[in-house]
Amino acid sequence: MKILSIRPAPPGGSTLARFDLELNEHLRLYNLGLRQRGNGRCWTVAPNAFQERTAGFSASFNKALAELALKSLVELQTRDQACNV
Repeated sequence: MKILSIRPAPPGGSTLARFDLELNEHLRLYNLGLRQRGNGRCWTVAPNAFQERTAGFSASFNKALAELALKSLVELQTRDQACNV
């Protein structure tokens, strides 16, 4: 499982980033949302189609996805800050 691409969200709101995930060699998920709750915890949501979610994740899998995406987002921001020096 790996993050293919991550894009920080505009400031404001609960969405921190959008990301694309390769679950395995057979399955990729695009435009997943990394969101932050008021208590600081992050979770992952699938995009919508026809006003309905396209996928759902168990609590433990959601936690693993959110941790992986948050790590990728922090690495991206650290790399971007280093390039702006």
